[in-house]
Amino acid sequence: MKRFVIIVKSTIIVIICLYFMGYVIKHYDGKEYGFNQINDYVTKMCKVADTPGMSVAVLNDEQEYYINAGYENKDTKTKATSETKYELGSTTKAFTALGILLLEQDGMLDRNDSVSKYIPWFAPSFNGGTVEMTIEQLLCHTSGIPAWTIANLPIGTINDDGLLEETISMIKDMKLDNHPGKVYNYATINYDVLALIIERVTNTTYEEYIEKSILEPLGMYNSYFRVDNSKKSQLAQGYHYAFQVAEKYEAPTFYGNTAAGYLVSNTKDLMIWMKAQSGLFEINMTESLEKIKNAIMESHLYPIKSGKHYWAGWNLYHSYFFHTGNNPNFSSHVIIDRDETKAVFALTNISGSAAAVTADGIYRILHGENIKIGFFVDETSLVDLFCTILCFVELYVGIILWEKKNRIRTYAIVKASISLLLAILIAVFPYALHYNYLTLAIWYSPSLLVAAVGGVICLLRYAVKCAV
Repeated sequence: MKRFVIIVKSTIIVIICLYFMGYVIKHYDGKEYGFNQINDYVTKMCKVADTPGMSVAVLNDEQEYYINAGYENKDTKTKATSETKYELGSTTKAFTALGILLLEQDGMLDRNDSVSKYIPWFAPSFNGGTVEMTIEQLLCHTSGIPAWTIANLPIGTINDDGLLEETISMIKDMKLDNHPGKVYNYATINYDVLALIIERVTNTTYEEYIEKSILEPLGMYNSYFRVDNSKKSQLAQGYHYAFQVAEKYEAPTFYGNTAAGYLVSNTKDLMIWMKAQSGLFEINMTESLEKIKNAIMESHLYPIKSGKHYWAGWNLYHSYFFHTGNNPNFSSHVIIDRDETKAVFALTNISGSAAAVTADGIYRILHGENIKIGFFVDETSLVDLFCTILCFVELYVGIILWEKKNRIRTYAIVKASISLLLAILIAVFPYALHYNYLTLAIWYSPSLLVAAVGGVICLLRYAVKCAV
């Protein structure tokens, strides 16, 4: 039995070393890429980032390029194409903001209006007193609403009546982190509040308004909002990292968060979107398109302070603007040049930074750089690696505790108390940050939860060894 335990412990050590070395080897590439190697760059990024599928739209001096790598569904071996549909995540916000600016053009609202003008029961507070926030502050993420409110988004679909209003009502009287208008603090729910304002002003649903006012006039007929699972078959299969493997993952629907992250599109349609952002329209100008063009220009012209500013769904810099999107099992990134007709939109069917790194890399290539991937570190996969290794460490420690027959006597009470305290801290840590284990289960790898549970079990086992 003792020999078997030694073999198991040795195997665990070997597995930990192999996981670490495998991660380093898999995520490194030393090759240099230029304009003629963009296809190779996307393919390599897909492999290095362990991304199931990726689709990229590239606009370069009015020339259009569509680059695809990997699969929209690994099980069926269906390859990713320019027709593959992905959830956009937060790059949806630019569409929502454009809807607000169109309503302002029509005189139906003003960016300086208070939110309470359209949602009378909305009355957040700061320093003990009720404060007003404006539509403009929502557009700029300077409302004072905390970022952690994303953890409390209710799960549900369009079939759950009033879910958007329910989503906003959970922050209707909350204590703000900052006085509105003072500090930039990205909170996805800001754009859900804008969606409810759109519905109050137009007397229609948010998604119907955006489809009729923006998507259809632009000719983006392959784009739609994910409000339930009725169009699941049209969507690429989503994935998330689980013990260093990209596993199929069916994320829940957050209908109340549609305006902030749940537009579904493909690179064909997003090429139209990028060209519109660059002032290029594929069809004859109509009154609707003229309004869209003017609103787009408005979304780019907000005063930029300290080199950058967030406004109307865009991170604005002097020479370019961009936005990143991440949902539990999809990601996206768009970057557009202000002075030249150069733009990139990257989509992946897994959460993480692969889309952002790929799009930024191609953008640099378009500006004449030769780039190297080097050692690619994705925060999401790195957390998964750490938690995976931690699970094996906990297993190793568990075997040692199981082997140890005698009670731990030296400072037993102190050690037991510290172990118990650490176990409690691990258990309540997410709640101290206003998060919860359901949020962690949705947004992060299951290895995180397994590692947390394993840590608590090991600490409790050690405490028992000390106390009994």
